Amino acid sequence: MANIQRDWKTRVVRGGFPDRRFDIEFWQEQGDEAIFRAAWEMVFMIEELKHGRRPRFQRTVTHVRRKES
Repeated sequence: MANIQRDWKTRVVRGGFPDRRFDIEFWQEQGDEAIFRAAWEMVFMIEELKHGRRPRFQRTVTHVRRKES
């Protein structure tokens, strides 16, 4: 088995609600793609929990008409 070293980032919070600095720094280090991937994963998770299905596009448009010139 290969020896895999992983970087861990932790914090200990005592006596109150923590500020946002740790979270902001963490996500900025991850980059845009990781942030988007995590957000999209949460969308899937919430849709699954609330409605028992995968997210889908709204289908509220009933009629499309070409604009007359």
